[in-house]
Amino acid sequence: GPVRRSFDLFLSLLRRAVLDPPLSYALRRAVALPNFWRNGLGAAWGDPNRLKDADVLRFQWPSIGKGWEGGLLAFTRSRISDVGGYPGGDMRLLRDAVALPGTTVVVVYGTKDRVVPPSYVEGMLKNFPEIKAVKMEGAGHDPFEETVDEFVSAVGDVLEEDAVVFG
Repeated sequence: GPVRRSFDLFLSLLRRAVLDPPLSYALRRAVALPNFWRNGLGAAWGDPNRLKDADVLRFQWPSIGKGWEGGLLAFTRSRISDVGGYPGGDMRLLRDAVALPGTTVVVVYGTKDRVVPPSYVEGMLKNFPEIKAVKMEGAGHDPFEETVDEFVSAVGDVLEEDAVVFG
C-alpha cells in the first residue's frame, strides 16, 4: 500500500544519496588503474597470453563514457534483488526456452573458464539433455572472443546439423 511505496521511495533516495556516490567513485577509480582491464580479462580467458591490446580496448571503451557506472550499479542491484528477473528464475527461463517449438539451445563453454566452471555447466546440462553443448578446449569465459575462428566453426557445425534435421 501507500506505506510500502513511501518506504521504497525513502530507500531509493537513501541509496542514491548515500551508497551510489562512493560506489560510483570506487568503480571509476578501479577501472582507471593501468592494468585493470588486462588483469580482469586475463583472469577470465583460458590463455591470457592470447589477449591483445585491441581486446583490452574493446572492454575499456565503454567505461570512457559518462554515467556507465550507474548502469553497472543498476544491473548489480537487479541481480542481487532479482528485480525484473524471469518468473521462476534463470533455470525456469532455460526450461521455457528449450520447450519452444523450433528452438535449439546451444551452450558454448570453455574448458578453462574460471568464471563459470565447466563442472557447473556440465552439471546443468545433465538436467537438459535436449541442449546442444559445444566444449571449447583451452578457452576461458569468452570463447567467442578468445578463439573466434574456432567458435564460429563450432557454432556453424551445430547450425548445419539443425538445418539438416529441420530443413
